[in-house]
Amino acid sequence: MRLHSLCASAKSVRLPISCAPGNYAPMTRARDPFQHALDSLRSRLTAGRYRAGRPIVIADEARRLSLSTTPVREALCWLGGEGLVERGGAGGFFAPRLEAALVARRYELRRLYLLCAHDRPVDPPEGLIDADTAVVRLQAVWAWRLGALGDAALFDAFLRLQGQLARFRAAEARLFPDLEGEAETLLNASAETESSLLARYHARRVAAAPLLVLSAEGAEIDEDEA
Repeated sequence: MRLHSLCASAKSVRLPISCAPGNYAPMTRARDPFQHALDSLRSRLTAGRYRAGRPIVIADEARRLSLSTTPVREALCWLGGEGLVERGGAGGFFAPRLEAALVARRYELRRLYLLCAHDRPVDPPEGLIDADTAVVRLQAVWAWRLGALGDAALFDAFLRLQGQLARFRAAEARLFPDLEGEAETLLNASAETESSLLARYHARRVAAAPLLVLSAEGAEIDEDEA
């Protein structure tokens, strides 16, 4: 999906970040060790590759990435600012614990963010978003609408939240077999029905937060045992 160009084309916002959920990083040189570590660690964290509450060992990650420990430590500090990593009392880093109440609150908070753009939605131009699925296209449209409001603080908060919820996408797909139809319905919703559809979309995720956490944790355990 051409989300980076999508974001750069937004009339009302100029931010050196991608609209892709979770891609919340400084502009750096290509092949920069810090950027390499940041991209890899973020991808693994949002995919649930680290079991919740378990330490992320800097030396191990540096060996995996063929980097020194310095860019790995810097990347983990940055990801801590995004809420994707927890900092331990002794200075170590941990994959965040999954708490159903917190996950439910984040889904509800995303609904409130999206309502900020409901009264004056700005959709991307026809053909700009190149996505294989309605689920991915919906996420891109949401990012575009929030970015087009021109409120950098709101947009930053939305992207941070999207990154924190990204690790539950696979769990959503396991629990909700109708994700594509649900996304298509929202993409084609009228202004009169969109608010209620957004409420329904997020309400079932709030209600299913304990099951989403269990599903995500189960996948992480399977990954460890693989």
